[in-house]
Amino acid sequence: MAAVLSDRNIKGLIGSVIKEADPKLINPNGIELRLGHRARFISTGEEVEIPPGSFLQIRPGESIVFASLEALDFSRDTVSRVFPDSMLMALITPTTTMMREGAMNVATKVDAGFVGQLNWGLRNNSYKDLILQHGESIFKLTLLLLKGDEVPEKVYGDRGGDKYQNTEGIKLSGRRIHADIPKSKLIGSSIAKLDPKKQLREAGYPFDHIGSELIQLDGKFEMVSRDVASLTEKIEGETKSVVSKIEETKTWVAEHVENLFSKKFIWMVGSVIGGIVLLYGLLSYLKTLAPSDSVLVAIAGVGGIVILIVTTLLSRTKR
Repeated sequence: MAAVLSDRNIKGLIGSVIKEADPKLINPNGIELRLGHRARFISTGEEVEIPPGSFLQIRPGESIVFASLEALDFSRDTVSRVFPDSMLMALITPTTTMMREGAMNVATKVDAGFVGQLNWGLRNNSYKDLILQHGESIFKLTLLLLKGDEVPEKVYGDRGGDKYQNTEGIKLSGRRIHADIPKSKLIGSSIAKLDPKKQLREAGYPFDHIGSELIQLDGKFEMVSRDVASLTEKIEGETKSVVSKIEETKTWVAEHVENLFSKKFIWMVGSVIGGIVLLYGLLSYLKTLAPSDSVLVAIAGVGGIVILIVTTLLSRTKR
């Protein structure tokens, strides 16, 4: 049966099988691996560089994949230099520190023959930001020594489907499915038929409390929404009425100003012309009586002033 390596065995692997490892992070039956230089946010697809001295911020609900600072060489040749006629495989498990801070991980394994940096993922399942420092211990590697029939016939990397061999940094998932899958081929649950309010009530604390608060808020939002809709409708109606009245007033004013200006202008012009004609007739008549020129000039001047006064008064008179 495969043997779990102890701390004394693991020390002999550092530098060859486990590269860039810190001997201080060796556990009784494993070694802690650290956050490396690269990480990828699954939710946004962003891949980021994490320089030494920097910190990785993982918000509540976010999931990431990160590369280990250490690199593994589980190839037959490298392992046999330390353990002749043997190979290694390993189990990856989260540290209890990460678990205590709300980081949720899944355990997986490293097959015999794997070479490269490990990619591992976690999700921040807490209600506050999870801050990880470059070079901080994130997960544990438990190594198993394989001998005899436990050594696989084909190790990792010998098969065509081994997509993650010689990984450096982040390597995307090698799984591929058709982009356009007919709906008739999709088999899922009836989640669309579930009542979210009922789910929250039945989920227990604190979700039942949150659900009750949300239901109350939903009722208030519905009332506010109805009031806003009614007010909006009323405002639109009043706006249309005011605009209509303004248009009617503008039309009425334009028509009356045009009529009033037209009538007064004609009246004033007629009054001036009539007054000039009348004055001319009066002067002609007086001329037949042979008065002196000075008398005619005086009469013309007085008549002109009288005409101006009369037309001015008439223009100010309301019709």
